[in-house]
Formats: sequence, structure tokens, C-alpha cells
Amino acid sequence: MTHPERLGHARALAAALPRWPAAVAVDPHPDGPPTTLRAARAAWAAMPADATHHLVLQDDVALCRDFAARLDAAVAAHPDRPLALYANWNAWNGAATRAAALAGAGWAPAVPGEWTPSLALLLPRADVLALLAAVPADSAETAPDDVVLQRELAFRGRRVLISVPHLVEHLGDRSLVGNDTHGPRHSACFADHAEPAGAGTAASPPASARPPAWQPWESSPYPAALLVHLHRGEAHAVLPHPDGPRHLPVREYLRGTGLAHDAAARREQAGRLPGQPVEYPSLRTELWYAGYLLGVSAPPDGPTADDPLVRAGLRTLALGGTNSLGPVHRWAVRHADRLTDLVADGVEAGRTRRRRYGPPAALDPSGPIPAPAERIWLRRPDAEDLT
Repeated sequence: MTHPERLGHARALAAALPRWPAAVAVDPHPDGPPTTLRAARAAWAAMPADATHHLVLQDDVALCRDFAARLDAAVAAHPDRPLALYANWNAWNGAATRAAALAGAGWAPAVPGEWTPSLALLLPRADVLALLAAVPADSAETAPDDVVLQRELAFRGRRVLISVPHLVEHLGDRSLVGNDTHGPRHSACFADHAEPAGAGTAASPPASARPPAWQPWESSPYPAALLVHLHRGEAHAVLPHPDGPRHLPVREYLRGTGLAHDAAARREQAGRLPGQPVEYPSLRTELWYAGYLLGVSAPPDGPTADDPLVRAGLRTLALGGTNSLGPVHRWAVRHADRLTDLVADGVEAGRTRRRRYGPPAALDPSGPIPAPAERIWLRRPDAEDLT
């Protein structure tokens, strides 16, 4: 799916998929109000008459190595599920990717209440037909396609699975619908960053071919299952709730579950990690506590923080969580390896606690009440708050 301004990008991407009848769907009214929905609908409507599944790619993605083989494996493993091949590094679904990687899972269920990741989305035929019926060609709706997809799939009880690792990367080209204000938007865990070149699907079956072993938002009781999300340098625990996700700042969550003393003691030890940068101490503290909560919430026998797939996800925690804080983000990019070490130290500290004492206890009912998680996006801390 594309806009006339990026037609060349789309044609190059289609040419990279010779196995399938890849077509380019252009926004039919490119001079209309900016929205991704018109081009997306045209792309979904291009499904061939004999197709069992249909994949729509936005024009500014890069494909991972062995993309075609991985996609074959994904469809074979989950023939009746909507499959997203990407999640944003600072989204709740990006946080779900990291949690799934720590659990050793190949897929993560999309978070209820957040937009459907639509940069690379594969739908079974019935889902495509239902979407086209719900959004007719002459629709005047201007909502983004990812919001419309979330609404329509949720209405029909269809739950998206997100590949771990992600099979495409967002190239970060100039947004035509105003998303540049959100800063760089990249994958939470891109396959080519998580796996050595030459690993191949034959030598090492892709994680995306494995069943989704991590499904706490579908099966576990509140509040044991959680996600760890970093937004503008602040770490949050995002918790499932029947009325939509809730959140608490990470350190409030640790106090409410009786983990604050253990976390603080282990954080003091982590302060002596060699080679850590000295700038933005508040951000570095948030990153360590985010890692600790990731570790204490993860299965104790899952991959360690040194696992390449896990480490790729931990690396994007700091980068995605500062992506709209210009100078802080540039600093985080320069120190990405050291900051990843810091988060990994927190993960292993949390894992040690988990192995000895089990998962976090329920929140103290007399403590802070989790607020709707969408309020995270309203918080606007800036660089000065992180020093």
C-alpha cells in the first residue's frame, strides 16, 4: 500500500517478493485528508479470488532474511489467525514482544485496547472479506487503518498474534500522515538484529514457526500477567483488566507487591556496573527497574538476558522509550550497548528473585489504584526530568 509520493518504494518492495503476485495499491484519493485507511482498503481489496490469506505491507518496510520461508512457516503454524509481523518499539505490543522473548515464545498475542500493528499484517480470507464489508469503498472515515483494524477484528473476537522476532523493520521514512512527531519508529525486535547472518531457517527453525507459548493476557489471572513499557523515559507496569489495560509506574507497582526493598538493594549493586554513562541518572534508574520487573515477571526457566533474541528486545527498550526526546534519544543511541547491559542486569536480578520466591504477589488493595493505561500517552516528561 502506498501514496503516489512513494510509488517507487512500493514497486521495489513488490519486486522483492517474486514468489507471490505482489501488487501495488495506491491511495485512490491522495489529495484528500491525510489517512492511511484509503490505501489500506485498496490493498485489502486487491486480494486474489483464489487466495487463502492476504498480506498487506506498507511501503516503508524492509524484509528480514528468509522472509518468504518464515512467512510460509508462520501460516502453516497458525492458518486461522491474523498475524502481525511487526510491533513498534515503544508500543504496548512491543512490550509484549519482549515478554514473549523472555518466555521463549515465538508469538505474542496483541494487547487488547491498542491499535493493530499494520505495517505488515497477514489476514485469513474471511477476515479480509469482513473488513471490506465493514469499510465500503466509498467510506468517508479518516481514522488510521491500524485503529480501524483493531476495532473490526475485536468486534468479531479475532485476536492478532505478533511474530517474535519481527519479520520486517520500519525504515523510518518521512511520514505522510503526521507520525513524525512520535520520533523514530522501529521494530521492538527485528529478526536480522536478533539472529546472526547465515543462521537460516534450515539450520535454526524460526521462532515464528513455534506455537505461542506465552499467552498471559488470554489465560492468566489479573494481576500476575503484566507488561513493562517505557514511554518518554518513564517505566510503567501495564496490567490486564476487563475494562481495558491499566498501569502503574514501575516503582509504585514494586511497592504495591512488596518487591521494592529487594529491588532497591539489587539496584544499589547494579550502580557499580563498569562502563556505565553518567548522564541522565533518572533514566538509567528507570531502565534498571524496568529490567528487574521484566525478570521477576518472566518464567524462571526462560532464555537469559544474554540470549541474542532477548538482548535485541532489551536494546530497543531504551531506544524506543526515548524516541520522542531528541537529545536523550541521541544519547541513548550512542550508549545503546551499555544501556542494554544495564537493563539485562536488572532482568537477571529480577529472575534471581523469581527463582527463589516465585512470581510477584497481588497488589496491596490499600495501595495505589492502577489507572487506565492510555493515560501513559498523556504524560509529557521531558529531558530535564530525566537528569
